[in-house]
Amino acid sequence: MPQFYTILTDVGQAKIANALALGQTIDITELAVGDGGGSLPTPDSSATALVNEVRRAPINTSHVDSANPTWIVVEQVLPPDVGGWTIREIGIYDVDGDLIGIGNYPETYKPILSEGSSRTQTVRFVMEVSDTSTVTLKVDPSVVLATRQYVEQQRLAHEQSRNHPAGTEDALGMLEIADEAEALAGADNERAMTPKMVHGVVSETLTGAVHAFPMTTPPPGFLKANGAAVSRAAYAKLFSRIGTVFGAGDGSTTFNLPDLRGQFLRGWDDGRGKDSGRALGADQEDAFMRHDHYLPTSTGGRVDPNGPGSWAIEDYTASHDGGWKKFAGINNAPYTGFTVQTFDYGTKGSSDSGETRPTNVALLFCIKY
Repeated sequence: MPQFYTILTDVGQAKIANALALGQTIDITELAVGDGGGSLPTPDSSATALVNEVRRAPINTSHVDSANPTWIVVEQVLPPDVGGWTIREIGIYDVDGDLIGIGNYPETYKPILSEGSSRTQTVRFVMEVSDTSTVTLKVDPSVVLATRQYVEQQRLAHEQSRNHPAGTEDALGMLEIADEAEALAGADNERAMTPKMVHGVVSETLTGAVHAFPMTTPPPGFLKANGAAVSRAAYAKLFSRIGTVFGAGDGSTTFNLPDLRGQFLRGWDDGRGKDSGRALGADQEDAFMRHDHYLPTSTGGRVDPNGPGSWAIEDYTASHDGGWKKFAGINNAPYTGFTVQTFDYGTKGSSDSGETRPTNVALLFCIKY
């Protein structure tokens, strides 16, 4: 027989047999160590207590041995602040305080901090039973101690398992990286995006968009909308969007950007009929809508252009001589004493110009590539 071993006590055997018969379990809750009264004891099944118990505390861990399915392994960690005695015996107790198993132990001195040296020590009790399902090992997490090695093993296993809480807007945690489809869909509120992914999504959704900036140079990711010919290879995404709408460049390796310098933008008609006949991206010169001007008569003031006393100068056509025409009324000519003439309004005011325009602000138009 080996020198060091464990056995079930008579009480332990009886309780396990009863549990098997009734389909119940016994609860192992504590592990005790003793110094054997100064000598190595021989385990006795009739024992109800250790020879000289020096410490009893809740068990820390327990498991069924993977190589021996009838072995139950119970462990307890002795912290640095307990000791000052030699461990020679060991026992396990159930929830009722009964000694279920007992064994002797290789003589091991457990130093204590006050002696100038100490250590954390794990004590292990192996108990063999015919049916491990009859034994329930109760571990109180509020008093469990663990060795540094055990903690490191558990930490490593935890890291490798990726079993971490998810990060939120308020708490740190693990986040899953979104793929391109999820990023473009924009519906998931749990996955994260890397800077590269953000750049890719912005590029995918905004390439070809025109923006106005209050600066003289384009920001990163933009080109001046100045009609320049740029490389089809270097700006492949932009070329795939706008093609040669604004010019084919050299016809093979370059294409033209829109030239929006000094231009007002107008929505493409797209079949509405307000500005029909124009292709997308087509330029359009300025124009002034056809209209009439009427002159006052001797009755004074501006009147209904088709009413009594209104005069107008007809255009030169086959049926009109371009002279004065009176629509109705009693006057034979414009108001006596006044000369009617035309002139360039550009010489007559402070807001004169060579074009007709609304008030505006000059900004730099750029296109996203």
